[in-house]
Amino acid sequence: MSRARRLIGSPLLVLTFTVAFAGTALATHAVGFVSEPLARGTMSESVHYNTGEVKFQTKDPVDFVHRKLTIGASGTSRWHTHPGVVLITVQSGTLTRYYEDCSFDVYGAGESFTEGGDHAGLVRNETTTPAVTYLTYVVPAGTTALALDKPNPGCTQE
Repeated sequence: MSRARRLIGSPLLVLTFTVAFAGTALATHAVGFVSEPLARGTMSESVHYNTGEVKFQTKDPVDFVHRKLTIGASGTSRWHTHPGVVLITVQSGTLTRYYEDCSFDVYGAGESFTEGGDHAGLVRNETTTPAVTYLTYVVPAGTTALALDKPNPGCTQE
């Protein structure tokens, strides 16, 4: 038996492919998202502001990443989390944001929301018109993956 045939029949190789493809099968896929990078900068010093109704604190250097995101009609993100905090403003259109417990909120033009933490979410444009949003990510300096795939928590939204 050739070395290649023995390798293909190897239980270790089968296990490796099973684990690799299981993650792919469990992850959901974004559809209809067009992201336009606007700016990125690093803030090297840590800050702590507690001014009136606003509190903002960092512990280490962070990057501010600004993007314009257009979500086409019926477009949907994948279930995901973020490695930091995301500030989102809807410029036009309407978005529905789903949570892990399958509840949701709807946001229209001129409204803002945030995402962050370990709780997965999904954002969908459930209309026939594109939605335009502006996002500011505050992430650890050098972070390249701004969204982290998560499996569907059992909701019917995909």
